[in-house]
Amino acid sequence: MAPAYPANPLLLEEPLIRTSYELLRRSHRSAQRQVEKDFNAINSGLQAILKSMEKGSITDEGRMEIVKKVDQVTERANGLKRKLDDLQPSASRPNTLRARLDYLEQNFPGSTTPSKKTKPKGESNRAAASKADKADAASNDMQIDEEDATPLPSNEADKSEPTPDSSTLDRYIVDYLIRKGRLNSATALATSQGIEELVDIKLFAELAKIENALVEKHSCTEGLAWCGENRGTLKKTKNNLEFTLRLQEFIELCRKRDITTAIAYARKYLSGWASAHMSEFQKGMSLLAFGEKTGVAPYRKLYDQSRWEAVRDQFRETFLDLYAQPSQSLLALALSAGLASLRLPSCVQNVRPNKSTGGDNTSVNPVVPLLPAVPPLHNLETTLFSPASSTHLTAPLGGIPSSPTTDLHAHPEAVTGNIDCPTCDENMRVLASEVPMSHHVNSTIVCRISGQVMDSENEPLAFPNGYVYSSKALAEMAKNNFDVVTCPRTRESCAFGRLRKVYIS
Repeated sequence: MAPAYPANPLLLEEPLIRTSYELLRRSHRSAQRQVEKDFNAINSGLQAILKSMEKGSITDEGRMEIVKKVDQVTERANGLKRKLDDLQPSASRPNTLRARLDYLEQNFPGSTTPSKKTKPKGESNRAAASKADKADAASNDMQIDEEDATPLPSNEADKSEPTPDSSTLDRYIVDYLIRKGRLNSATALATSQGIEELVDIKLFAELAKIENALVEKHSCTEGLAWCGENRGTLKKTKNNLEFTLRLQEFIELCRKRDITTAIAYARKYLSGWASAHMSEFQKGMSLLAFGEKTGVAPYRKLYDQSRWEAVRDQFRETFLDLYAQPSQSLLALALSAGLASLRLPSCVQNVRPNKSTGGDNTSVNPVVPLLPAVPPLHNLETTLFSPASSTHLTAPLGGIPSSPTTDLHAHPEAVTGNIDCPTCDENMRVLASEVPMSHHVNSTIVCRISGQVMDSENEPLAFPNGYVYSSKALAEMAKNNFDVVTCPRTRESCAFGRLRKVYIS
């Protein structure tokens, strides 16, 4: 049986689980290293105590030394016990991953747990009988307490449960805010909506702190510390972020012309990367001979302050990739997916009329709705045959009819947009320009006049000039105009009988 909820929406929810998993794995590795370090220290201390006690004669100083070692081992063991206690799961501190799995199970039923198996027939019958007995008992209790029962208010009785994705938009907005550095606003929104465990504010706060150190303070210390904590993962993915940070620190030493320290730094931290990054390594070593004001372009470029921005961008890319976070915000990805399904070749950068001004609207080019992207016109007769449009049959959807003396287009083949299309909106066209066109296997022909689909029941009819409209809309026009129809695009009129039937192949 197919899942109860479509799996496609889960594509955008991957960072919700993977990021928590990566954070949990990172915490586990850090705790494991610390525990192993303390355990090895305790083991070494106990072996030293045993060796001291194996000696034949022990002096008073030797006894004091053994007692001191025992105290040190005991203190280390107590510290290890506290760390192990902190690692134990606690009901008062639920794991973030568990909370997010529960959220997915609630919003996408069946996505995180397998379907339940059917109970045996006998067990099902016994369960049904037990439920029936309980229902009878509950019914009797309700009859006894019916007189004392207080009816619920209407608003409580009719209260509807929130939709499954009621918090999705809040999560996307918080994700957008934290990526833009608006941590206070993001925290306030997450707290007010109760979704603190569903967003990664602390993670992006760490990213913002390191980025600020790189760009504002020109310091690689925080970035190198982060690389040290994740050196295993960076080495496994063959990432050169640590080399980039080390090379930047070396460049700063050369900028100060501290040649001795720069040479010692290169021997200690950069020599191990020489084989893998020989070209960059050689350019960096050349800075020992060229100062910041050199006229040689390749070395002057290394001294450029904009290099810090490049280092920041590389760190951000590595950081997001390590924690399975997309490079763009979830809000932008969701909008791009929706815009890709709506974008058509007819989408243009139209200019919307300014509704706030009461001046003449003829200063802007009128826009004819191109479907599918607008609702059908239910007031066809009023629109086509009102006194204001008796001689000009087309007006922008939702706008003011153009004056009879104003042409609708400079040319009938002029490109038009749709005033209700999101991809033509001036605030959305930036994102829409980056997404592909929507793909339709079977085209749907929609009448430009009525907004209805043209099919076998609403056959398309063609004017002598080649423009095609639905038979129902043209028949209604002919009925109210003495069997004469007019093309809304070119204003060409002809008898209804001159229209040709067009067949959809």
